[in-house]
Order: sequence, then C-alpha cells, then structure tokens
Amino acid sequence: MKGSIDPVWEEIHSTQEWGQYPSEHVIRFVARNYYKKDRRSVKILDFGVGGGAHTWYLAREGFDVYGFDGSPSAVRKAEAKLAREHLSAHLCCATGQDVSYEDDFFDAVIDNVTSYANYQNDIIVMYAKMLRFLKPGGKILTSVFGRNTTGYGCGRKVEEDTFTDMQEGNLAGRGVCHFYTKDTLTGTLQKVGFRNVCCDTCTYTDGDSVVELLLATGEK
Repeated sequence: MKGSIDPVWEEIHSTQEWGQYPSEHVIRFVARNYYKKDRRSVKILDFGVGGGAHTWYLAREGFDVYGFDGSPSAVRKAEAKLAREHLSAHLCCATGQDVSYEDDFFDAVIDNVTSYANYQNDIIVMYAKMLRFLKPGGKILTSVFGRNTTGYGCGRKVEEDTFTDMQEGNLAGRGVCHFYTKDTLTGTLQKVGFRNVCCDTCTYTDGDSVVELLLATGEK
C-alpha cells in the first residue's frame, strides 16, 4: 500500500483500545516550549491522532489543536474522547501524504510514531509537509523507532531499513515500519530543511522485546 495508509491501522483502531494517555516526551516538549505562552494563540498539529491521547492532552492544556488520521475509527474515537470532557479540536480523516493545511500556520507539529509507518519516499513527503505547515521559528517533535528495536531485520524487507510482516516484538502485525539511526533521522530532517536538529534516544524493554525510540526536534 505504498502512498496510502496501511489497512492494518483501521483494523487496529476499530478493534483495540490503546494509547489513552500522552507520552512523557510529548509532555516535556510541549511544557518546555509552550506552557508559558498564550496557549489559545498557539496552534499545534497532532500529525496522526492514533488513540487520541495527545490531541486530548493538548486540548485540556488549552492549546488550539488540530489533528488527523488515516483511520476513520481513530478519528471517531478521538472525537468521542474530547466530547466526554467537553473539549474541542479541529479533526479530519486524511493520510500523511494527502493532508493539507495552510503554509506557515502552526507553531508546532507533533509526529509521535506516525510517519515511520511508511516507505522512505513517503516519509520525506510528510516531513516536507510538516516543515511547510510550520510558521518560521516553529518546532517539530518526531519520534520513530531505532534499529535496536526488536523486529528490525525480521519479516519482509521492502527497502533499506524498511520491513513489513514482522513476527517479533511490539511492531509485529503493525504493517510497514521504517527504522532509523540517530544519523539517518538527523540527516533526513536536515535534508528536508529543518535546522537546529537535535536527536535523543530512549531505550526500554517490554517483556522480551526491546524498544528504541529516537526523539528528534527541529525548527523551521
């Protein structure tokens, strides 16, 4: 399914409950950069709402929140999560390749393990969109999986560092996955046009599996 969302994600979001609370690295990024600002004037894009946790968190914190997902079920669940607490956000159903917003519109874009689930060329298209959507001086947070994550090198290789049909680790049954190193992630973001790119790592175990998250920030 090159160039569009893998159907596995609609199956996952329509049958599973997950991702109900925001990730610590997302909270840290938002708190460091935007808590002291006039939050209603700060526009933040949740690039792939998934379970709705980050859209919900950002709305609760008073930001002007936008988000999308290629899974209709994910969008419906996010809308329901917001409605239960009388919160609001601008949500739509779209893929990372075809979503469209105004240029120079957002103060921040948060891509929490969304873009990685694609082929390399499509990921570059997404990062270029994120850059275009950001205001000058706007910031990105992107989190992806590193090569030390269980599942790397398994399943069917579709291109360099990209695999599908993995049977091991937390990414088993999750469709296409592109894995990074700090250098390849930093290089990709810089090539697209982001400046002041900084990449950190967070590695942990989950049962018998290892998860290596690469957490990168950059500016327009």
